[in-house]
Parts: sequence; structure tokens; C-alpha cells
Amino acid sequence: MPSLIIHNANLLSFNDGFTGKGCDTIAIDGNRIKAIGRWDELKSLVQSGTEVIDAGGKTLMPGFNDSHIHIWKVGNLATYMLDVRKAGSMDEMLGMIESYHQSNPDLKWITARGFNEAGWKEGRMPDKNDLDKVVKEKPVYLIRTCAHIAVANTRALEISNITINTPVPDGGVMYQGNDGKPNGIFSETALGLVSKNIPAYTKDELKIMVKAARKQLYSFGITAATDPAVDPLLLEAYYEMYSAGELGFRLNAIPILLPDGGERPYDLPEHFSSDWLNVNTVKFFSDGGLSGKTAALKRYYKNTNEHGVLRLQEAQYLKLGRAAMEKGLGLATHAIGDAAIAFVIDNYIKLGELFPGVLRRIEHLGLPEEKHLELMAKHQIATSMQTIFISELGKNFRQYLDQDYLNQCYPVRSVLKHGILTALSSDAPVVSNLNPVKGMEAAVTRRDNEGFAIAPDEAISIADALKAYTLSAATIGQTPQFGTFEPGQLADFIMLNRDPLSMAPADISTLIVERTFIDGKCVYEN
Repeated sequence: MPSLIIHNANLLSFNDGFTGKGCDTIAIDGNRIKAIGRWDELKSLVQSGTEVIDAGGKTLMPGFNDSHIHIWKVGNLATYMLDVRKAGSMDEMLGMIESYHQSNPDLKWITARGFNEAGWKEGRMPDKNDLDKVVKEKPVYLIRTCAHIAVANTRALEISNITINTPVPDGGVMYQGNDGKPNGIFSETALGLVSKNIPAYTKDELKIMVKAARKQLYSFGITAATDPAVDPLLLEAYYEMYSAGELGFRLNAIPILLPDGGERPYDLPEHFSSDWLNVNTVKFFSDGGLSGKTAALKRYYKNTNEHGVLRLQEAQYLKLGRAAMEKGLGLATHAIGDAAIAFVIDNYIKLGELFPGVLRRIEHLGLPEEKHLELMAKHQIATSMQTIFISELGKNFRQYLDQDYLNQCYPVRSVLKHGILTALSSDAPVVSNLNPVKGMEAAVTRRDNEGFAIAPDEAISIADALKAYTLSAATIGQTPQFGTFEPGQLADFIMLNRDPLSMAPADISTLIVERTFIDGKCVYEN
């Protein structure tokens, strides 16, 4: 007996051969889709215990799937960490840190995240001296929005025993001031020199963060998500939440193997598959981010002698990648700059020859060249990209990249043209707006938040963007049991106020999720 029937709806799904066109009704039996058809065909299924909803002509589609979002970090900014993403200047950010310090006298460390100096009139990175102005007696650790750069105050350096003679791990940078001493700024693997001294969160605290993030996911119609950098303690927390039935959304957890600043890799996880939690891939970082000039480029960043940081050592990468693939685990590697992308593709090809058919995905794919796309298509290498970066980080890109690089920046249309499996995602909290609607808007308009167009020829259609946030995201996550409207699929879907396919690109941001359903139950209503 159907537990729920929704009729008078506009049904959208992006799987080939979708049979819902011309249909207006979906029937749910428990947590699965039972049937799709016309109301006059399916109304006979209604029984005394069936809930019937008249959608009033509104659109139903599979729930959004964010294929790259740091879930616990999103929740951390809503619970245990100061969010400075709205700071419009250095002084405003320092004032936020000072107020937070005064309001939380019992904290052993002050941790904050989200500054982006490109949007400040000062236009420069803060250092230890800036942080010392507002907090001296307590350690402060301030993470840039990209999470590839962080700043520590003098007290944090003292606790971490940081001196000019401190060894810096491969793939990291410890910056110096005019006096030749560490100025408190660290990037990439060197972040661990300080961060390893910050008291670790407990599993219970991590669970609180995940639940805080879940509220945001529901409100944006996100019913499935991939956390692409899970350490062993977080993985334990996720397993415990799964076992207790506390997750509440479909989670693909991707464990990291190489901790920042650590000398030894983490143990390889076991492959795990279920309707709620999947562990089928492991994560590497090959470079940094474009917005902080740490992504590894072949040419210099504009008006600098910097070309980013290549983090991985090839021998170790191949060794760990092979060990993971022997256990049936796929590989996901962060690669944004063209130099990093070339490095990853070269090694993916070598590993693919040994383990054909095992998933290999590139996270971000910020500046691929044409030959990279040809190789990815040939060797079936997938990608999860973030068009939302165009919106929120476009000013950084315009400031740091020459015109040739800008023209190839996050080229989603070209990637799709090559037939590469492509999902879209947010990478939140690198960006403050994790709403898939905003990511779609950037994908179809290619305009940043100041109205400037970046690689406008790389714009894609609304339908392609919706597919990338649903079917393609499920495919790259190796979770075919959701992401489409088909009988037998898990009943995860959303109700929208309008039909996105009938909207102009400039109006996509007005699209609103009115209801979110997971397992056939409404978990959010606007």
C-alpha cells in the first residue's frame, strides 16, 4: 500500500528514458518509489492510510546531491568556531576575534575561519602581529576561507615550538617576515605544525556539528552529500551515527590518507556500502587553492613570482593509491592548477592500467588544458567541480590569474562536451553560500558576485546543471539507488516553487525549495 501519493506535480528527472514526462503523480511505498504516472491511473492506489498531497502544479525532482562539501566544518562554523566570512576589512575581522575572545573566556584556543583578503581595502594577508593586537595571552588560529592557508598569533607559535629552525614538511610553506622569523602564516602541509597542537574535538562534538550542518542541507533541498576529507575520528563518528539511525541524509564519506604535517599515512579504511552511509573512495591533496595562490600552476600568478605548491610525492602517491585500489577503493584527488592536474592525470593513467574500472575522480579541476580533458575522457576519469567559486571567489580569480587562465577557469561546458562524468558541488565552507541554486546560477551565467563574467563561453544549460547536482552526483558517488525518479529508487526528492527549466538563467536564484523529503518523509518545509 502506498504511504504517500503526490499528484498534480511537474515531475523532473535527468536519467535517460525518464518516463515521467506527461505524468503528474508519484506514489511512495515506505521509503521507495512505487510508481510514476498520471493521477487518473494511480488514484486507485489510494487507501485509508495513504497520505495524499496536491502539489498544485509545483515541480518535484530528486533531491540535490552535493558531491563535495565538508559537512562537519559547515556545522563547526555554526557551533564551535568563529565565522569571519562576512568581515569586510582587516579591522572588522580583528574586532570579531577580539569580541569572540572576550565572550568565551574559557576557551583554550581561539579558532576562526573565513577571511578573504582580496575583498579588503588593505588587500594583504594578516600575520601574527595583527592577531597579537587583539589577543596576546591565548593562542589564536585563523583559517583562510580556502582552508589552505592559516595564520597563528605569537602565543600559538610559542605553544607549537615554532622557530626559524622548525623543519617544514614537503608540500608546505612556513612564511617569514622582514626580520627573517616566522610571521605566523602557513600553507598546505605546514598547517599541521600548528593545528596538531589544537585540542581535538570529541566524537560527540563532531556529531553536534554534523547535525547542525544537516539543518542547512535540508533547507536547500540537499538530501545526499559527500564529505571529501574525513579523518579516522570523524569516520568513527559517522559510523556511530549510521548505526544509531542518526544521519538523516545520504552520506558518502571519503577518508583522507595523508594528514597535514603528519609523517605517517592513516590506515586504509574498509569498503562499506549501505543506503545511508558509503565509504568507497579515499582522498589526496595534490595542490592548494586559486583564491590563495597555492594551487600549482605552470605559469606564475599575475604580477608575482609565485606558482603555487605541489603537495604530493609521486612514489608515495602511487604506493598509497595502489594499496587503496587493491581493496576496491576509488581515488579522489584535489587538483586545481594545471600543473597539479597534469600530475594527477599521469598517475591516474598508470593506476588505471593496473585497476581498470576502479573510480578515479579529480576534485575541483580548476584550470584543465584541452589535452587534460582529452586524457580524462579517454581514461574515464571523473570530476566534481564547483561553479559556485565563480560567484564567491571571482574577484580573487580576476586579481590573480592572467586572461588565458581566466578563459579556462572551471570550464564545465568543455568538460561536459568531452563526455566526462561531471558533478557540481559547493566545497562549503570554502564558500558561504552552499545552496545548489546559487551554484546553478553561476554555472549558467558565469558571473561573479560583482557582476563580472568569467569564461562566459563555459556556461551550461539549466538542465545540465540540474543533472550534475542529481544523477551525475549519484553516479560519481557510486550510489545508484537514488538521484533519479524510477520505481524502486529511494524516495528522496524536493518540491520547488517553480519549474527551473522554464526560467531564465538570471532568475535561477529566485528558485526556492518548499519541501524536502528523505525516505518518503518530509524533513523540511518552508
